[in-house]
Amino acid sequence: GSSQSSSLSVLNNCAVVLRGNLVSRPVNYFMHILSTLRVESLSAIVFQGNDMQGSLAVFCSTFASKIYYDSWLQLSGNLCRESPLYAFAFFSSRVNLRDSTVSVSGNQFMSSTGTPTVVQILKRSRDLTNGAIVAACNTVNGEEGANYVIPSVYNFAVLTCSEPCALAASCFPAYTMTASGDGCACTCAEGGHDDACLPVAVPEAPSTDDADLCVRDVRVDVEVNISFGTSLACYVGVTFAADVVLDVASMSGSVRNVTLANCTFIGGANLYVVGWLSDPSAGERADVLISGLASRSGGGVVVANRFPPGSRVTVVDSVLIAEKRVAYRDVYDLG
Repeated sequence: GSSQSSSLSVLNNCAVVLRGNLVSRPVNYFMHILSTLRVESLSAIVFQGNDMQGSLAVFCSTFASKIYYDSWLQLSGNLCRESPLYAFAFFSSRVNLRDSTVSVSGNQFMSSTGTPTVVQILKRSRDLTNGAIVAACNTVNGEEGANYVIPSVYNFAVLTCSEPCALAASCFPAYTMTASGDGCACTCAEGGHDDACLPVAVPEAPSTDDADLCVRDVRVDVEVNISFGTSLACYVGVTFAADVVLDVASMSGSVRNVTLANCTFIGGANLYVVGWLSDPSAGERADVLISGLASRSGGGVVVANRFPPGSRVTVVDSVLIAEKRVAYRDVYDLG
């Protein structure tokens, strides 16, 4: 299409919110703006709580980005199960800021190839008036420390996880009165909506209390790694042609629930149930039920590391057939 159709303009007390999305396979970009990005006049773009696999960049802006007049670009609380090749937020031109903020906070990255770049801006801007870029508590493999490639002309600050909450990192500044230092709770001024005091109210996602959250009756040909950002996983009647790794130690919540019912493993695929390397926090436990599993192609089940009191790993009514020694992999930090 034309360059105009590839631009994104969020103007005059508006908001674009991308929240809670799951990308199950690697992609080049999650959000790629091919032309101009404009966020102006008390407006916001929020990219929050998304779960992604590998990519070149998650958020990519090709031409100059213009964030003007009490506006906000927030990228927060996202999980990258494989680190982006270029950067999480990649600006191949400049970022122009007038009385506005770019916030990149609370994002989690998993990496086996080094320290990922969270933000990269390739060009210097001459249009900077009371603008700021704030990075707060972005972690790699659960530890602080990430790369930022930002020209020195920008007003850029990095905050650690132990520092008090910065208002601009968690709340839409123009409509926020205060932000609590410990829990980052935003107190909205008139005109602010929802937890982050956005310029408009964002509809809640449909309730999943009564929904069936299980993946059913499909074939999966790529490795499945269940870890950061989820407390519940359920697969029913699924055929796995690649390894499945249940990293319950890295899952969230006090009780980590995983169910595999009537699933089939083919092509030598293995199931790894990976517990804690050291003693977990008080109250954490795992409840793993494997029922009706069938593996007749040389795969097996590995249960490794520590499981705290109250945990259950149950394998029932299952068939595992291997005519030769099972070739387990040693890359899952099995202790």
